[in-house]
Amino acid sequence: MSKEPELGQIAFGNPTGDYGTEEWQDALIEYLIEEIKRVYWNKNQKELVDFDDCNLKEIEIRDYDWGEDEKEKTKPNLKFNFSPQEIRCYKYFGRGQSCSLKWKANEWIDWFDKAMEVIGKNEPNYLKLINK
Repeated sequence: MSKEPELGQIAFGNPTGDYGTEEWQDALIEYLIEEIKRVYWNKNQKELVDFDDCNLKEIEIRDYDWGEDEKEKTKPNLKFNFSPQEIRCYKYFGRGQSCSLKWKANEWIDWFDKAMEVIGKNEPNYLKLINK
């Protein structure tokens, strides 16, 4: 996302984080989303269509909220329980994306590495995979 949210996001969108994300941060987030989808498939043998049905441990992920419930609209679209960082988007991941904390590159990389570990722990046969 650029530093400024889209006009529609300002007028009609859900709350945003305090900081817009850069392209490289968006790429990290997009990779995490794809890994979540992959692990969900391996676990359930079906495509993840609705993020609200994800139910992977230590991961909060939800679709953009189109409803009128203000409490639901304030929830982030992506959050890992180990970190206070919250990712928000406008309509879908990658669009109008923002985050709650301003971090340096090394903090983003640490967050990404820990997020990958959390996602991996949801993988069926995780212990077999890491002990090879």
